[in-house]
Amino acid sequence: MDTETDLMFTLPGILLSTGTQHSFTKIIMALRPKPIRKSTNITLDRIRCSVAEFCDFLPTDEMIWNSIRAATVQRLTRNFLWKCIHNTFRIGDYWTKINTMEVRALCPVCGVTDSMEHIALDCYAPGQKQIWSLARQLWEKKYNDWPRLNWGLILGCNLIKFKSPRGKLIPEKARLFAVLTSVSFHLIWRLYCLRRYTNNDEIEMWPTETQIHNQWISVINQALRRDCILTDSCRFGVSARQKELVLRTWSGLLMNEDSLPDNWLYTSGVLVGMQPVKHTEGVG
Repeated sequence: MDTETDLMFTLPGILLSTGTQHSFTKIIMALRPKPIRKSTNITLDRIRCSVAEFCDFLPTDEMIWNSIRAATVQRLTRNFLWKCIHNTFRIGDYWTKINTMEVRALCPVCGVTDSMEHIALDCYAPGQKQIWSLARQLWEKKYNDWPRLNWGLILGCNLIKFKSPRGKLIPEKARLFAVLTSVSFHLIWRLYCLRRYTNNDEIEMWPTETQIHNQWISVINQALRRDCILTDSCRFGVSARQKELVLRTWSGLLMNEDSLPDNWLYTSGVLVGMQPVKHTEGVG
């Protein structure tokens, strides 16, 4: 208590005269070092090593946290990535510590202990492999060097830097990789939750390849529309996206692009150049 009192009296006098007990408590808590879980440190190091191996850039912890809060990443996906780094999801080892619930720790398809890394990269359940294949297909409409994904690269997707043969940074390429990777991984997780937590463990009730394909097309088109809307400086002011950067990010990937105006940001009906698949179940 003496330590806290000393800390308070070292603050400017005006705060002492006008502050409340609540504000003093917040200041004291901010001055205390925040404990970091061991698993969080391990994940941060994996992100750091993966990014450094890919693009010869060693991000600090602060850079990693800032990368998942960046505007390139959608709001719900930011929270999702934060939880992934902190390993807060109730899967895998979480259940091994609870009597009679140990069986929930296992992946029902692969029979191994579940983890976010397993769900993202290794699980044989429908969705994961197909979604990453779709992301690669869209990427290869414009570029030919889709990175080989690992756990650190997925979580650090907004830190990856791409350079031209002359060493010049290509920000639109980095943005596209961050969008495709974060949106795709979040969809993989949502499909996992659909299977595990809505009584859909029966294989016949899982989403079909057609449904997964169409859902991925839908979320990518949503990301495209969101990018276009957020370039409106009248609505979003200084927070608005750079129009030229958004145009460069998605150019070369759009449906019927030759018929679009040079500035298609506010043109209705702009979609990525991959079409949904028609449902054919039950057709003889």
